[in-house]
Amino acid sequence: MFENLPNQYIVIDPQRLIVAATDSFLAATGKQRNDILGRDILVTFPDNPNDPTANGTTVLRQSIERVLATRETDILPIQRYDMELPDGSYEERYWQPLNAPVSDSNGDIRYVLHGAEDVTAQVLANQD
Repeated sequence: MFENLPNQYIVIDPQRLIVAATDSFLAATGKQRNDILGRDILVTFPDNPNDPTANGTTVLRQSIERVLATRETDILPIQRYDMELPDGSYEERYWQPLNAPVSDSNGDIRYVLHGAEDVTAQVLANQD
């Protein structure tokens, strides 16, 4: 059921390993589920090496760390986070990210739910 949610979500464990992703997240990022499960989210979705101002991995890491420390949802401002294409090039992309804790019955954080709504079309339309 989770994988078919219409919104774009990925689930990571406290070590940042990807444990699940919605179909819409995979479609938006161009990734295959089998290729990303068990991998560090920051390695799977690296910064664009051709953009010296790219800071998506830093912002994402800091947000995940805040969620783990505060046990509260962290909603971030729109973030440029380019996506790597199959040929190794990068496409300019913008996301509205949030990270939320998922706790077990003892209150321990088991996972972090990472939502990333693709807002590229809206951002680029506003730049014109």
